[in-house]
Amino acid sequence: MSYLLQLQSTLTEKNEQLARLQTCVSKLNQLQDEFIHNRYLVDDPELTPSTWHGTLANSFNDIREDMKEAYNDLSTSQINTSRTTLEDKMTSLRIEIGFVETSITNEKQRLENEAKEKR
Repeated sequence: MSYLLQLQSTLTEKNEQLARLQTCVSKLNQLQDEFIHNRYLVDDPELTPSTWHGTLANSFNDIREDMKEAYNDLSTSQINTSRTTLEDKMTSLRIEIGFVETSITNEKQRLENEAKEKR
């Protein structure tokens, strides 16, 4: 009976891990939406010849362009890579859960057969 309890404990643990990963993916999606929604803030305030111009303004705009590239990389590529990693782990956990469920079914059947043989 101990092996069955161990399998059930493992199943509970794997399901909890899967639920946490699903929560992470959901939060990551929300953060990505927020990043995309706020992308316009990188260009605020808008610089015009009447507000700021010259060498410092040009340097600032160069920095801002680098910042836009980094922001876009983070809000798309890096978040998508993280999501893919999480989804791959979720797939792996689902497979493990399936194996554990099969093992539980097999162990229950073995115990039932053993009990029948003792009668």
